[in-house]
Amino acid sequence: MENIILCGYLGLCSCYDCRYRRIPVWLLRLGIGIGGLYAMVMLLAERTAWQTVIAGAAPGAVMLLYSRLSQEKLGWADGLMVIPAGFLQQWERCTAEVLAACFLTFLAAVGLLLARKGNKNTKIPFAPFFLAAVLILWITEGFVGVNGG
Repeated sequence: MENIILCGYLGLCSCYDCRYRRIPVWLLRLGIGIGGLYAMVMLLAERTAWQTVIAGAAPGAVMLLYSRLSQEKLGWADGLMVIPAGFLQQWERCTAEVLAACFLTFLAAVGLLLARKGNKNTKIPFAPFFLAAVLILWITEGFVGVNGG
C-alpha cells in the first residue's frame, strides 16, 4: 500500500516538475502530511519506533542541506519531495531510491550531452527519475521476493 501511495504522489510531482520545472508548495505539504500521518499511525500501532521515523526523513534532509550548500543546483523541492518517501519506507530503501534516481539522472544528462541537446547548465527534472527509481526497486523486490516495507 505504501508503494501505491508513494507512486501516486511522485506521479503528481513528476507531472509538475516536467511541465513547470517546479513542484508546488501545496503538493509538497500534502506529501509530507500524508507521510507524517502514516508515520504517526505506525508509531501509535507500535509497528515502528520514533527513531525510525526521524531516520526516514534523513535522505530528504541531506538533499535539503546539499541544495543549500550548492546554491540550489539541486532544488530544495526535491529534498522536500523525498521526505514523504522516507516516512512511508525505511531510510535505507529511501536512500537507495535517491541514489538510483541520481544515477538515472546522470545517464539522462550524459545522453543529452552526447546528443548535443543539452549542456552543463541544462536543468533536468528530478521527480520523474525518483519515481522511476521507486518503481524499479518495487518491481525488483517483487521478483527477488524481498519484503520492502
